[in-house]
Amino acid sequence: MPAARSRKSRGAQPPLFDFDESALDPLEPGDGAMLDAGRLDGVAYTAIERDAWELEVGATVEACRFDGLVLDTWTLRGARIVESVFSGANVPAVSAARGGWRDVEIRDSRFGSVEVYDAEWRGIRLLRCKLGYVNLHAAELLDVAFIDCTIDEIDLMDAAARRVAFASTRIGTLNASGARLHDVDLRGADVGQVVGLEGLRGATISPEQLQLMAPALAELAGIVVEP
Repeated sequence: MPAARSRKSRGAQPPLFDFDESALDPLEPGDGAMLDAGRLDGVAYTAIERDAWELEVGATVEACRFDGLVLDTWTLRGARIVESVFSGANVPAVSAARGGWRDVEIRDSRFGSVEVYDAEWRGIRLLRCKLGYVNLHAAELLDVAFIDCTIDEIDLMDAAARRVAFASTRIGTLNASGARLHDVDLRGADVGQVVGLEGLRGATISPEQLQLMAPALAELAGIVVEP
């Protein structure tokens, strides 16, 4: 009779999601004037375009839907986004440090620089998104999934991440220096370069990824490999 499998042999526990976007229907349709007036609870916004949108520290976007949000800059430092969906967004610069995002889905969107350091993400799904530089330095991530995404660079330096998965996602550079990872699944990611390889402790990788990382792991361990 085979021995019972240990917890470590089961691989990473997947992210858990409770948010059902059907709870957002029906929503009151909104326009630019309503957005300017600060209507950020239970509104569906479509085709909002402007140079900048800035939220005050402590502001909350809750139970809203945004389809086709086009901005040059989006500033929401210290703000919260709760139980909301964004689709078709195009924002070159996002400044969202020290904010709190919970139960948010972002799909078919394009972002350039995304500054979310010292932030808290819980129950976040990004689907079919293209991201430039994602700065999650010292952030706290719980139940986060990147699905069919392209990420030029993601910085997890000093971040605490639990139940985070990358499915069919391409990552140019991953910085894991000082990260604290638990149940982080990288098996679905095509990673070009890893910085701070020691920070991957607690992550799950595939045998193919292990082969690619073998030279760097040997160097980290002080092992000389010669033919």
